[in-house]
Amino acid sequence: MKKSIKVLTGSIAFLLIVGILYFANGFLGNPISKMMANNTSTKYIEKNYPNMELEISNAYYSFKSGDYYVQVKSPVSKDTNFSLTISPFGKLIYDSYEYDVVSKYNTLHRIDYSYNTKIKSVFESKNFPYKSDIYFGEIRDKSLNEEDEYFYPDYGLDVEKLELDKDYDINSIGKKAGHIVFYTQDEEVSIKKASEILLNIKDILDKENISFYAIDFTLEKPRDDGIPDEGDISISVEQFLYSDIYMENIEKRIIKAREDLKKYYEIEDSKKLEGLKNQ
Repeated sequence: MKKSIKVLTGSIAFLLIVGILYFANGFLGNPISKMMANNTSTKYIEKNYPNMELEISNAYYSFKSGDYYVQVKSPVSKDTNFSLTISPFGKLIYDSYEYDVVSKYNTLHRIDYSYNTKIKSVFESKNFPYKSDIYFGEIRDKSLNEEDEYFYPDYGLDVEKLELDKDYDINSIGKKAGHIVFYTQDEEVSIKKASEILLNIKDILDKENISFYAIDFTLEKPRDDGIPDEGDISISVEQFLYSDIYMENIEKRIIKAREDLKKYYEIEDSKKLEGLKNQ
């Protein structure tokens, strides 16, 4: 009897250990697979990029995908960095070099980051007169215009024409590809107030030598919980052009842009309903 209990206890302990190792492997990976991933990445880089000076990180495990990732970068090129995806058995699954480097995504990301940093430095300044909980700047990829020809103006960068590691004039880029999103609150929600704020934002950014092509702007009532009430009035325009922000008749342009945005949402809602009907 005692022997049976010992055998049962040993079996349970063994199963518990196996279970713990199984779950640990699922969340943390295992040293053997990590070693295989490191070896695979080293050999792959030596074979496929023999003439490039590249630094390779240690493989790290992602419990979401179950695969291992290795970061690769050049110490002499700020736009040359990419990743390798490797299976737990040491097989290369994906090399992001073509997408990240060759397609100029990294170059676009670098320019976009610099632009957004400059925009935020203005909006977060203690001297900036408006409070906002949603604000950022981005450099628009021109190819995205094809997604919605009805609403979006044709602007942005031709990413394919960017040059690796080139230093770009952020203000010049902003003039032809800069897009700003800015939400603000005020007790007065009116077309007149929206006009006043837009004109002032443009003036402030001009003085900081930061330009943009279009802005998404929303003016709404202050709220304590961060959630607007259902009946709250707000004024929103999207893709409102920098060239349209000037004093003469600006209120008429804002009213039209607001109506255009409303029509756009109605069309999009209609498309969604039609799609649901056809399912």
